[in-house]
Amino acid sequence: MILRTLLLVGAVAVTAPLHAETLSEPAPPAGQTANLSQHEVVAGDTLDAILSRAGIAAETRNEAALAIADVFDLSTLTPGQVLRWSVSEDDPARLKRLSLLIENGTDIVLDFSKPLEAALVNTQIQVRDRREAFVLVGPLYDALAEREAPESFAVDLAALLAGHIDFRRDLKGGERVALIWQESALPDGTILGEPRLSYARLELNGHIYELVAGPPDEPAILFKNGKPVQHTARPVIGARLSSVFGKRKHPVLGVGRMHTGVDYAAKIGTPVRATGAGRVIFAGTMRGYGRTIDIDHGGGVVTRYAHLSRFAPGIERGTQASANDHIGDVGATGLVSGPNLHYEVRVDGQPTNPIEKTPALHAMAIKPGDLLMLATARVATGFFISTNVENKG
Repeated sequence: MILRTLLLVGAVAVTAPLHAETLSEPAPPAGQTANLSQHEVVAGDTLDAILSRAGIAAETRNEAALAIADVFDLSTLTPGQVLRWSVSEDDPARLKRLSLLIENGTDIVLDFSKPLEAALVNTQIQVRDRREAFVLVGPLYDALAEREAPESFAVDLAALLAGHIDFRRDLKGGERVALIWQESALPDGTILGEPRLSYARLELNGHIYELVAGPPDEPAILFKNGKPVQHTARPVIGARLSSVFGKRKHPVLGVGRMHTGVDYAAKIGTPVRATGAGRVIFAGTMRGYGRTIDIDHGGGVVTRYAHLSRFAPGIERGTQASANDHIGDVGATGLVSGPNLHYEVRVDGQPTNPIEKTPALHAMAIKPGDLLMLATARVATGFFISTNVENKG
């Protein structure tokens, strides 16, 4: 009863005054950070390669590696760890300070103005809840950038709402959008890792689309007018949509060819996830596609994930996959100009635009916690949906 009251409060759909708001936004501490450079470790990175690209001298790089090695095994450098440094005013090839944030807020700090020795410093990481509500007057990407919200959400939402909304054709301007996400930050305001979208709402053509995302290892749930309609997952989180479905000039062959899917540009090693539940019917090498996985979702719908660098452990013909399961990693195998995921949807053997078609999904099981997250997000964004809207389906 309480849940239903939260979901259905109000006689008509009402939105709060549109504004950008931070739920918890601690002020950055005093001090200058303009000369501080930062790099978040990605798959394949080494300390030497990162500092070399930054123009740091080989001698200084070696000194830094030796000092850090006293307290940390650099061969275990992991994506998501953060390297920050400042350079000498007299010689930008020389470091003044270097820190490596590894895990649980532990910073390995080197001060090059003193005898070089690695110091372990506990740094407080703050998890901040952010929210934005606005009316679209242009591309969603631009609206997010103007509000210092993660631009990657534009790609994420296009993938998660595919099959219901075509972001290129359906958004005409005037649509109301609300977002809630979480981000981890250092005391100086530095954002760590990938922000996590937990709720999105889009009001379009008289319908209310709401996306509720729980833990990263679970698929998101899409509600239309208050009713659950889809479990879905992004094939690659935070990637850039680099090529769309249709006729194009092939980036390697240089001739016009039909592009039978969409491409997500991402670093080699970025996890690739199944967009829906199904059975792996192919896991191997395919001409042009390189390392490829095909998943049969039933009803004649098959999704294809190509140019992979590797398959996740246990992925082989006959493996059952659920939405959001890790099935492989982004690579550059096959006929490709750079690392990306080629994502394709085939219906009865024919390629179909993935932005317009998503896999047939198994019957949905909605938990009370999912409805509670939906109700809480509505309250947090000042939104209430009427029973008339919910009855539209």
